[in-house]
Amino acid sequence: MSGIRARSFLPRTAVLEMTYRCSHRCIYCSCPWEREGGSFDRRPEMSAQEWKRVISELCEAGVTAMAFTGGEALLRDDLLEIILHAAGCTAEHIETVEGGLRIRRAPPDLYLLSNGRLVDDRVLGFCAAHSVRLSLSLPGLATFTRHTGYEGPDMVLERFASAKKRGVVTTANITVTKLNLSELDRTMAAALVAGADQVLLNRFLPGGRGLSHAAELALSPDEVGEMMRVAGGILSRAGRPGSLGTETPFCIADPARYPGVKFGTRCSAAVHFFTIDPSGYVRVCNHSEVRLAHFSEWRSLKDDPYWRIFAFRKHIPAECRGCGNRSRCDAGCREAAHIATGRIDALDPLVTPEIVAACSASSGGSTVGRIRPGRDRPPP
Repeated sequence: MSGIRARSFLPRTAVLEMTYRCSHRCIYCSCPWEREGGSFDRRPEMSAQEWKRVISELCEAGVTAMAFTGGEALLRDDLLEIILHAAGCTAEHIETVEGGLRIRRAPPDLYLLSNGRLVDDRVLGFCAAHSVRLSLSLPGLATFTRHTGYEGPDMVLERFASAKKRGVVTTANITVTKLNLSELDRTMAAALVAGADQVLLNRFLPGGRGLSHAAELALSPDEVGEMMRVAGGILSRAGRPGSLGTETPFCIADPARYPGVKFGTRCSAAVHFFTIDPSGYVRVCNHSEVRLAHFSEWRSLKDDPYWRIFAFRKHIPAECRGCGNRSRCDAGCREAAHIATGRIDALDPLVTPEIVAACSASSGGSTVGRIRPGRDRPPP
């Protein structure tokens, strides 16, 4: 087929933040409303009926994947009712088949992200019945309590085992910090042995409550390399897929050097996914502190200057414009840069000017250096 266009300019994946509430107090949490002294207020949350209208419109607009998160999404008593509505909707899935494009009408792909505390037999049965993929957070074993404020690694591992028995596809979501890097191999192995189907790593990014803990949590470039080496080794031995969910610059980690871990070097915000907060406002990604239009006015995003910066990738740091990898690297997380420095086109907090200079001198080769801690001040 040819001449097929998406139904709208919206990315294919929507991250739906169902509630501001959470049953954990993770020190690495990047939810903008958890930032100490921040200005991201908690507005009234949308009702189930409002969420259902949003979901129906998302499907009509061409969104084909929805991730239900929070906060802790399961704190909403009506969450499964809302997800059931999504499972009953249909969206246009455009697929490449034998060199051509095929349109398939089907429900959106559904994902539930949780800390696991409220994942019981009822939730697992629901996920199994409606093909909802479950992602559970496991930020370490010995360091679990330090990261979350609660006991619970055994609880999460038991949830993986129970999900496996019911045929629910699961992902172990591991935010990697300076505190848990030393036990990353054991954490990943425990999750996979318990029954997790795959692993999603996220390097710690300053933001939300985590901004106050950046000094003790942020990885150095060398530690990012160690994270990738450890993850690749575990995944290779286990024969399981795994990925890094946070974009990482070529000058920190060249994907060719870590074939066992899938990861990107380009910012996906407003390109491959976007976020709707508990009150119905759109953000370019879940890390962003900038509220844009309410979803009821989502068409106006097409002309929104902030949205367009991300959609058209107009956010590359001046320091990187001469880099040989410029066409395939966005210099790391743009919102982490924004939060840390007040500028969208600043360097990712992981990247120092010295690293950029060394990278340019080696024609875009991968190098490492020292981290520059993000500065704790709000964006303008």
